[in-house]
Amino acid sequence: MLAKPLTAKDAQALDAADPLAGIAGLFEAKPGVIFMDANSIGPMPKTVRASAEGLLDDWVNLRRRGWSSRDWLDMPSKLGDAIAPMIGADPGSVVVCDSTTINQFKAVSHCLGINAARSVILSQNGNFPTDVHVIQALVEASAGRLSLRFIDTEDEAVAAMGDTIAVAALSHVDYRSGERWDMKRVTGAAHAKGVLTVWDTSHSAGAVPVDLKGSGTDMAIGCGYKYLCTGPGGPAYIYARNEIADAVWPRLAGWMGHADVFGFTRDYVPHPGVKRFIAGTPAVAANELAKPILDIWPKIDPQKLWARHRSLTDFLIALLEQECGPLGVEVTSPRDHGRRGGNVSFRSPGAGSVVEALIDLGVVSSFRKPDAIRFGVSPLVISHADIHEAVMRLKRILSENIWLQPKYKKVSV
Repeated sequence: MLAKPLTAKDAQALDAADPLAGIAGLFEAKPGVIFMDANSIGPMPKTVRASAEGLLDDWVNLRRRGWSSRDWLDMPSKLGDAIAPMIGADPGSVVVCDSTTINQFKAVSHCLGINAARSVILSQNGNFPTDVHVIQALVEASAGRLSLRFIDTEDEAVAAMGDTIAVAALSHVDYRSGERWDMKRVTGAAHAKGVLTVWDTSHSAGAVPVDLKGSGTDMAIGCGYKYLCTGPGGPAYIYARNEIADAVWPRLAGWMGHADVFGFTRDYVPHPGVKRFIAGTPAVAANELAKPILDIWPKIDPQKLWARHRSLTDFLIALLEQECGPLGVEVTSPRDHGRRGGNVSFRSPGAGSVVEALIDLGVVSSFRKPDAIRFGVSPLVISHADIHEAVMRLKRILSENIWLQPKYKKVSV
């Protein structure tokens, strides 16, 4: 017997039973627009405007006294503690600072310093480009001492671990397909051969389960402006196990990572733990835009959030296949939520042009060459009803060949 087709009423019923359904009210939204590009910039908390205005007032009225009368200096640690439960980390093991690219340099170079007798860095061919570029620059600067080895699959990564590899720097989720690797399995295989691990969790944190401590990973990085909602170009984060953090000096040392920040001593003494990776002065304005998450993430049960993401993305995949499969849509993300990241990816005829047409119909998604469309599903704000409506608009674009209109030939990424 064929399964009953999914309908708008099914979406409404799922939303009515959702224990986190009301959380979307904490965020601003543009009427009529379904933002399915959470991999770019997550939703904006409603309290951000007041936070930004407060900072402007402090700039005028406090100036330098803001460093002592406001929590500007403490924000990297406060924000880190707020997001720690979403990445399976303990308080005090995460700080928010700099960008993903800079933190990738910090983490990989730190692990290279610990495993200095080894010379190979392992990464994925499909790793996010900036992560690879950082590694390539480290190899280039090593004057031939270091080399970079690429693998494609999780099984290949496990098999590749060996006594010449210093660090495996990997993405938890493939940014194109949305495939999620088993962090615990790969990290276990790495440690069995003395390899240290650095995981980029940018495309999983705040959407799907991440367990840095439980997996035993050594270091991790990620951007905050996707599912964690720190705002456009918002600060990234870096995690380190205490034993790893304290093993060697950070390769990018700065005064904010000093054990005595205001001692102004000539010689560097690294702060114990992850705080040593806060190199320069905190980006106060960026942190202030991110500050409202202090009142959001600690109130959310990660298990409920992950369950919501599973329900949303399972519904999305089923509906895409039901409504758009006959029109050439092919889902490429894993069917198993345990292997899936924050976004659902699918192939479609004229993918780039379809994404442009979707924007005109009020659905914001993203395109990745050659033919991938990504629907980023932020479990904070997206509802099952949103997903149903987005798929119906996609179906209209495909069935009516709207994407073939000349104005959609120019494609953005």
